[in-house]
Amino acid sequence: MNKHAYGFTLIEILVAMVIVAVIGVLAYGGLHGLIRERERTATSMQRLRLVQQAVTIMTRDFSELEPRPVRDPLGGTPLAAFLSTPQNQPPLIFTRGGWSNPLADVRSTEERVAYQLDNDQLLRLSWPELDVPAQTEPVRQVLLTDVTQFDLRFMDSSGTWQDQWPPLNVNSAAYLAQVPRAVEIDVTLKDLGRITRIVEVAAP
Repeated sequence: MNKHAYGFTLIEILVAMVIVAVIGVLAYGGLHGLIRERERTATSMQRLRLVQQAVTIMTRDFSELEPRPVRDPLGGTPLAAFLSTPQNQPPLIFTRGGWSNPLADVRSTEERVAYQLDNDQLLRLSWPELDVPAQTEPVRQVLLTDVTQFDLRFMDSSGTWQDQWPPLNVNSAAYLAQVPRAVEIDVTLKDLGRITRIVEVAAP
């Protein structure tokens, strides 16, 4: 009896190679997609952490408002403890307490702080002294990027929301040492949309 050895034909080998190549391409595409999705998720989580951190900082600042006016840098008219008007530069500036001092430096626990929106960046400015000399540069901190809008409202003693502080048509001198009862933060981000938070002020 004759025994014949059978092997793969060239066509069968080519077909097998094509099938293996297709499977490899599909597997690589799936793996590449998973890697891209993982990178997008990591970027989104980092963005959310930064937003949460910024909101925490703003909440801490506004909840610790202090009704302490400061001296004008040029030694003129005293400046209000809390000031937010379209004409003001920076548009929002205030005194806050509770400034931690872990190194026990010889300084106040109160701090002069300002916020402003500059080129889609929400900036927090702070000064080491309350009565700031004219030549003192603030410490600049970028809280958030890609910010399209930053709005604030302020609750007065009657529970009415005001768009600026001191409110319109009031005696500004009477508000020199007054702070709002609450502050509404409204931030609009390019990627996450609008974020709103109301912070109750602890100061009397």
